[in-house]
Amino acid sequence: MTNEAQKFWLHTPLNAVKKLMDQTFSWAQDGGDLADMYMEDLNDFKKAVALFRNSDCEGLADFIARMDTSPREQLVMAFGQDCGKDFVSQNLGWEIR
Repeated sequence: MTNEAQKFWLHTPLNAVKKLMDQTFSWAQDGGDLADMYMEDLNDFKKAVALFRNSDCEGLADFIARMDTSPREQLVMAFGQDCGKDFVSQNLGWEIR
C-alpha cells in the first residue's frame, strides 16, 4: 500500500461518522425501550471505523452489507459525506446521490 493510501485510511477525518456515533450514543443514553438497539448500532459503527482505520476495505464492505437497514443507510451516507460518493461506490458497493 502506498504512503498516500495509508494516509487516506489513517488520517481521513470521519466527522460525519463521528457525528452519527455521537447522536446514536445520545439516543442510547436517553434510555427507553430502544436503548439497547441504539447501543448495538453504536457498536456496529465503532467496528466499521476500526475496519476503516485498518485499511480493511473488503471487511468494511462485508460488515456494512450485513448491518440492519436503517443504521447501514445512515453509515453509508456518513461515509459518503466524509470520503465521497466515489469511495462509497467503488469500495463499499453502494450508490448514493
